[in-house]
Amino acid sequence: MTYALSTVGRFLGLLLLWWIVAGGDAAFWYYGLFSAALATALSLRLIPPVRPGVGRRAGRRGRPWEIPGLTVWFLWSALSGGVDVARRAFAPAMPISPHVARVPIGIRHPGGRRLALWMVNLMPGSLVVDEGDGWADLHVLSAELDIEASWRELNRRIARIVGD
Repeated sequence: MTYALSTVGRFLGLLLLWWIVAGGDAAFWYYGLFSAALATALSLRLIPPVRPGVGRRAGRRGRPWEIPGLTVWFLWSALSGGVDVARRAFAPAMPISPHVARVPIGIRHPGGRRLALWMVNLMPGSLVVDEGDGWADLHVLSAELDIEASWRELNRRIARIVGD
């Protein structure tokens, strides 16, 4: 039942988004139906709905009110990371020594796990190069950067939001 409700909800939400983008013009409604159906199928494949009891600890609920805190933390991390990358690019004294760090993925929720991997790719100077069941290999610009601490904080924040 949860899967069906999630599918219908996503489809209707995407259809509404298409209608808004189309300016309320229903002249090409079949494009909207096709686009919403395709986007729904893709979203279900990439971020499947969580079935009851899977991906959550018993009795734990997500904390969506912590999303603004994650957003602020992420924007600050991205800004400071961007400044660091720029300094390294323009100052020869700043070391650039590419390094790959294997970090544990502590999030069991599939959507939360995927979000963490996507977000770390958006942070300047880091990139996911490989992943497994409980780990990810992150490429960073320098071994001196404390990517593990940033990764743990990102995992902690997302896990609290998704209730993991």
